[in-house]
Amino acid sequence: MKLDLHRHLEGSHSATALLAVAREHDLRDPLFYDASAARWRTPAELSADVTMAGPTDDATVFYGCIVKARAAYVSVAAIGSLARHAFREAADETDGCELRVSLFSMTRTLIERQGHAWRDVTPTAFADTYARPVLAAVLAARDEVAAATGKTLLVRLGLSRTFESEPHYRALAAVIRDHAAALVGLDVLGIVTGADTEPLPPALVAILDDLRPVLPDLTIHAGEFAGHASVDRTLALSPRGIGHGVHALESAATLDRLLRDGVTLEVCPTSNRLLIPTALAALERAHGGMTPLRALQHAGVHCVLGSDDPTPMGTSFAREWQLAGDLGVDRARVEADAARRWAELT
Repeated sequence: MKLDLHRHLEGSHSATALLAVAREHDLRDPLFYDASAARWRTPAELSADVTMAGPTDDATVFYGCIVKARAAYVSVAAIGSLARHAFREAADETDGCELRVSLFSMTRTLIERQGHAWRDVTPTAFADTYARPVLAAVLAARDEVAAATGKTLLVRLGLSRTFESEPHYRALAAVIRDHAAALVGLDVLGIVTGADTEPLPPALVAILDDLRPVLPDLTIHAGEFAGHASVDRTLALSPRGIGHGVHALESAATLDRLLRDGVTLEVCPTSNRLLIPTALAALERAHGGMTPLRALQHAGVHCVLGSDDPTPMGTSFAREWQLAGDLGVDRARVEADAARRWAELT
């Protein structure tokens, strides 16, 4: 089975989907509509704006692509339409998929696109007036596509380590708890600049601890922008999966811990090539030219494949699968590890 086990909803809005939703909701934003020529832009034109041009160690380039796509987050209905397109595109190229929903950032953007400052919105209103309908729309879109395609489509709720407001996150946690039965687990994500690029704020960890009785399966992005110590710190929270985790290759002790705990690494080759090119090259040199996924397999670590953010990265799960083969990855082992992880989730 071809299972995409690391894919983000906000990074899955294709140019075709964005333009379809823009037309549906008459969004004459310059990103979608050329007012001087009185015409909608083409998918090829839009793709140039929402796709990275090439590898860079500057993660803000990637984030800029995500922000541009959020121009379509003008209403709950528009977000629901985008979600339907994203789930359908995922279903069309996989046998099953897990999409991660960054509910805080989606809600914050919706509020801002409607002309309000999100910090002026009380935590209760942020959660109940805005976030709850957004999550309901995403889950309804998932259910609709799953019913139409017969594919199993899982949703994981992502909480960002940027952690902009503890009261807003705590209010959001109540919404998450209410929808726990429709979710597969929790994820920690987010791009952070500074000395600690993969922090785990204590207040965020406390919220995770509060939610884990109803959503015990935890994944955390770690060992991507930071070294193996980030993976070690993450393992203290007993996650079942780690997003990326390629810097675990720096430490035999970290690899042993991953093996002992049975943690699965979600490796995204194109994402690594585009977002951490310098670190990726160093890891490959240190492991005889092997790519991280091959080296991790050589160490015996459980690894699955992910497309991460297919639109800004100009990829798809089918491309990642082909790339893995081209790089000499043992794809039979990837399938076995994916089936093992899928069984934990379903």
